[in-house]
Amino acid sequence: MTSLRLRLLWAMLLLMTLPPGLYATVDNPIVRGQFSLVGSGQLTWWGMTVYDAVLYAPEGIYRPETPHSLEITYRFSFTQEQLASRSLAEIERLFGKRSDRDAVLAQFRSVFHDVVKGDRITAVHSPGKGADFFYGESPLGRIEDAALAAEFFSIWLHPETSEPNLRSQLLGIRTASIGPE
Repeated sequence: MTSLRLRLLWAMLLLMTLPPGLYATVDNPIVRGQFSLVGSGQLTWWGMTVYDAVLYAPEGIYRPETPHSLEITYRFSFTQEQLASRSLAEIERLFGKRSDRDAVLAQFRSVFHDVVKGDRITAVHSPGKGADFFYGESPLGRIEDAALAAEFFSIWLHPETSEPNLRSQLLGIRTASIGPE
């Protein structure tokens, strides 16, 4: 698959819309009222928004060692296989080829399903314990493997992510502009 197609699939992986306001809560039964907005952004590809992403954490402060949640709202349709394969590809780009690829894909397939424009997936990471996945408020499944769960969130939050601008937006990092304002 060409790099351009991979980037498009990645871009379309997830889409989230942020409700207006400075404070928001994740609307799934596990973290309702416990997390506040850290940051939000959009993954765009060739001028098209593929998905919106929103990061939440206690008190609105992201710390990798504490629970946090990522919501993605899709603006395009993707198959379960596209989501699973793209997630694995991004993890392998960051951490190297995995010897357990089939097992990882099976785990991702267990927490993903086909999505269409407007679908929202929420992943709640409990560091050291795993991650729970929701479609809206309905549970999709859980990744029990704590290391794999952390690697999944690294797709967006690792300093070497393929989408550094989205990472900065999610973490609420303002970047300095160069040139006239």
